[in-house]
Amino acid sequence: MARSPQPPSQPPTVSPRWLLTTFALTLLLAALCGYAALCLLFYQGQWQLIYHPSRKISATPATAGLPFEEIHFDVNDAGQPQLDGWYLPAPPGSKYVTATVLYLHDARGSLSDCLPAITTLRTTGINVFAFDYQGFGRSAGAHPTERLAFDDSIAAWTWLTDIRHIPPRSLIVFGDGVGAVFASRLAAQFAPAGVILEDPSPSARQIFSTDARTRILPLWLLQNEKLDPAPGLAAAHVPRLFLDVHGAGVPGTPFVTAIGWGDSARTRALFDASSYPKQYFDLRPLPGTRPDSAFTATLRRFFDDVLR
Repeated sequence: MARSPQPPSQPPTVSPRWLLTTFALTLLLAALCGYAALCLLFYQGQWQLIYHPSRKISATPATAGLPFEEIHFDVNDAGQPQLDGWYLPAPPGSKYVTATVLYLHDARGSLSDCLPAITTLRTTGINVFAFDYQGFGRSAGAHPTERLAFDDSIAAWTWLTDIRHIPPRSLIVFGDGVGAVFASRLAAQFAPAGVILEDPSPSARQIFSTDARTRILPLWLLQNEKLDPAPGLAAAHVPRLFLDVHGAGVPGTPFVTAIGWGDSARTRALFDASSYPKQYFDLRPLPGTRPDSAFTATLRRFFDDVLR
């Protein structure tokens, strides 16, 4: 018996709702992947919003006619020094010839960019030791971070106390900008004769907030840079000098940016929240005064107070 012909099969149909759902899910997945990539980029590269290092050493203390030693220290497991610094001896017979300032520079440039400030410090008649954090100048390291820079600061302190045999009572830690964060922590950990904080930088959160991209990120989860000197200051019980040289024209002082590096209000707020003994000096120029003269005079008064 012959079979009746079968009707041709109909092609399967796709629901428009299914197509829209699939397209929406694809877009959502792409957005999530893009967001995750942005989070990863921020997590790995947030240091770039804070630190702006230079590898260039264009000038040394010899450029200014000053004697100095180039110091290579913090040897790794392979016997290679990781950090590069300058030690400038005080003039023979100077008042503070037995004391030393450990200078912790800001987040920009290299030691060459700090030369005016280092030179000014040395004119007070004190020994000065300054160095580049990892990622700066001739120091090793791919790039700086807050943790590495503080470890470098500890290495510099250790070099002064263990290699140069300088007692803590003869050491003053000077922190400029982000260096003020590391200086406050060193003061809390090692109790030097005193600590000087020049125009402390904004916190990392304040810096990040100036970049519109960070406003959509979960900073509470991703942020590993803090840059807050307040905890160190709360734990330190040494004399501290807050220097407000914002816009004062003192050689080597930080320049102003949109995020308020060296903001006077921040320096004052840190001073107000800090315990005694403490001093605050506004070194912005007054009529008939030279900022660099006021700067060195202020430093000498502080040295006289703490180096006894």
